[in-house]
Amino acid sequence: MTTMPRRAVPPTVRRWRWSLALSLVIVFATSALSAAGPVGRAVAIVIGLPAVAVFWVSVIGLPLASLHARWTSRRALAPERWPARGSMSWDAAPTLRRTAAREPVRVTGAEDNWVKGVRGEQAVGAALIATGLPVLHDRRLRVGSAANIDHLVVAADAVYVVDAKNLAGSLSTTNGRLRIGGRDGGRLLAGVRRQAQEVTTALARLGVSAPVRPVLCLTGPARPSGVQLVEGVLLGTPESVRSVLELPGLLESTAQARIADLLAWAFPPAAEDRRPSLTRPAT
Repeated sequence: MTTMPRRAVPPTVRRWRWSLALSLVIVFATSALSAAGPVGRAVAIVIGLPAVAVFWVSVIGLPLASLHARWTSRRALAPERWPARGSMSWDAAPTLRRTAAREPVRVTGAEDNWVKGVRGEQAVGAALIATGLPVLHDRRLRVGSAANIDHLVVAADAVYVVDAKNLAGSLSTTNGRLRIGGRDGGRLLAGVRRQAQEVTTALARLGVSAPVRPVLCLTGPARPSGVQLVEGVLLGTPESVRSVLELPGLLESTAQARIADLLAWAFPPAAEDRRPSLTRPAT
């Protein structure tokens, strides 16, 4: 048989109990003195009257103290729903919230590079769609690779491989070299050239002879004036690149649509890559 632990008596309730018991003992003691003549009655009055007052005050105070102690203990055991205002400060770091399974955790506050890149691609994509030409967005570069092509455009004169970048800093093309924010931009140019070479190789395997031109389209503060050719790459903004894409050429609309279909098969969406070995599809 298990015994329940005794609940501790609060100090205020304990004091009221002692006052009640002590005053009751004094009242009984002074009542016996009142029968011992005039001197006993005088002592009984001097001591007994305060004891009677303390007794009745204790009779009222003891239940009130018990109720107050019980209410305080229940409030202390209840879970705190809202943090105290004094415990928070504007400079304190916020508490991390638990995220759902497989949900990517992103750092809030200053806009990061991923958000900037997405906004840049959206701005370029909108400008390309406005041309009315066949456009493919976010295509996988090759099987098993994490690299992707931002945009493929089949214009009347060529197939354009457009790499969108949202970059900050000053831009210069002195002596045929690209520099952005004082840093060498050759890596950006080399990247889009490799993408264009992949597209050229894929079109050749599919029996399509069409020129392929790499384009670096900048949407951030680092912007060139007009369209420039730097190390074999067209450098421009969404507006200037759009003007180049709308130039006349030898490819008719039916040929453009056919090339776009072949490119859509050869370079599937980056979100889903189930492409077999590169062989020409039936037409």
